[in-house]
Amino acid sequence: MSTKIATSKKSSPVKKEGSPKEFSRYWRKNCSRHEATELAAALAAMRKVAGHIGINVKPVYWQGMPASASNSIILNPADIRGTYPIPFQKIDLMVGKVVREAFGCIEWGEWVGEQVKQRASLPTEEMKDYLNSFISTVEDLYISELVRPTVWHLYLSKYWRSLIKSERDPSLPPNAASLASVWREIMFLHTSPDNLHYYYDDLIKVLQEYFETIKELKNLSTSAERRERRVEIYLEMWTRICSIIGEWEEFVFAPDAVNIELDDGNTIKKPDLRLKKQEKRNPGDNMEDKPAGLDEELAAEVSFKLEEGESDLTQHMSVAVEDPRAKAMNTIFTRAMAKCNLRANQSQVERLKRIFQTQKSIVKRARIKNVIRGVDMGKIDAHRLYRVPLDGKIFRRRDIIGSDYAWSISIVADASASMAGKGTIHRPWTVAEQTFVSLTEAAKGFLNHLEVFGYQEKSNQCNLIQLYRDGELYTITPAGKTPTGQAIIAAAMLMKKNEKKKLIIHITDGAANCGINVVEALEYCKKNGINLITIGCGCNVQTKQFLLERYPRGAVYLMDDIRHLSEGLEILFRDRLLKN
Repeated sequence: MSTKIATSKKSSPVKKEGSPKEFSRYWRKNCSRHEATELAAALAAMRKVAGHIGINVKPVYWQGMPASASNSIILNPADIRGTYPIPFQKIDLMVGKVVREAFGCIEWGEWVGEQVKQRASLPTEEMKDYLNSFISTVEDLYISELVRPTVWHLYLSKYWRSLIKSERDPSLPPNAASLASVWREIMFLHTSPDNLHYYYDDLIKVLQEYFETIKELKNLSTSAERRERRVEIYLEMWTRICSIIGEWEEFVFAPDAVNIELDDGNTIKKPDLRLKKQEKRNPGDNMEDKPAGLDEELAAEVSFKLEEGESDLTQHMSVAVEDPRAKAMNTIFTRAMAKCNLRANQSQVERLKRIFQTQKSIVKRARIKNVIRGVDMGKIDAHRLYRVPLDGKIFRRRDIIGSDYAWSISIVADASASMAGKGTIHRPWTVAEQTFVSLTEAAKGFLNHLEVFGYQEKSNQCNLIQLYRDGELYTITPAGKTPTGQAIIAAAMLMKKNEKKKLIIHITDGAANCGINVVEALEYCKKNGINLITIGCGCNVQTKQFLLERYPRGAVYLMDDIRHLSEGLEILFRDRLLKN
């Protein structure tokens, strides 16, 4: 464990790893001078990179798009905005960042970090920054060794170099950021800055002693072994680092010191002379004054362009399931292209319209009931204008907004090979489509948001196909296996997040036979407040038993023939939509 690392000075030549070429120049062809188009294309490219690395990688977003930082890889558009197409050098750096984050997901980097933080000793609050920098740096070393045999190492090397920068004078005692920068310079460039403060010496020695040990972790056979062992090693290293930092002499400023400015951004102030300098400075000259993320309009335009064509939901799926051991499939969302030429059943349309009209009446009555009149502020109530000279209370306020009553309804229909109905008089998929035509026709003009999807397996991949868009119903050909769990979670992820009442109606003629277990889909829907109902049409005894065992009571509707599907949907809508 005592292997030394060369720490030659800056004056010595640095051995460059890989080629100085712009690697993305060889594969990135889908470029544009239009900002939103280029940002969308670059983001799609980063998502493909993440997809090539593994299925358990978080989805990639630009900062400013609707995404959670804890469940996504967030890229800062400020790093590349201004020149379109984006220069290849900047694309290389983005790929490097995605590679680093992606392998962090696969190797449970966040879990390792949390375990170390929970078990590490922190004598003072200031030590948190050192601990965070330490964990990030040693994880970089581990990941660098892990990807060294692959092409990703070329991009990662460029990304490491971009991180090696510190504004702090190396002759001063280290802070958390400067220590991390020096460590990375030693690890990846095999050099160290001139005139290092002697406080760095013992900390560099700790890194040197564990360097080979961390590199060898990649040879452990399982992911569980690698992450557990990393926690042990990092805690052992931190104990020594913490002890070294604790022995440093604390620097105390003289009480008569005036306006001493440190290079790490801290300032000791007496007279507030610095404010006068800031007043003279043009705010536009400071990059930090500019928003880092996309503005709302641009983010929406980028999202729209990404939704055109097919979307890979695999990374989103891995985050949703939260279990790398789940037997997840690649999941693709596409849009059907062939229009359905079936005509609606007018009697069924009228029956469904009556249900939706009744729901609308219930909502209207509830809204009127929850309007409070005669308040001091709110929306002007025309019926109370006569009270202007009396008390001025001419406003009204609604306690419950209208969107709370709307339902987001997704029909998720099994379009596997069995729905083709070979050897049967009534083709199941045709009967189902006839019902969907009537349903979509009846739902027009009402407040509910309706989606219709078909799903099937093809080439060991789950395809979720949108059948209803822009007021038109489209069709597909039944084929493949039945990845029910995958399709339900994918449809749930596509539902609007701000809807209060969400309902997925799953229609199938058989049990799931590939992909994620249906139990995972049930748990995801329950966690996200989504009502999940399965309608089993013409299922055999074994399938009926399968459905009844896995779904909660009241969440399964069974019918002997798919020709009763329209009646089943009517009963279901009356039961769910008219409760209020």
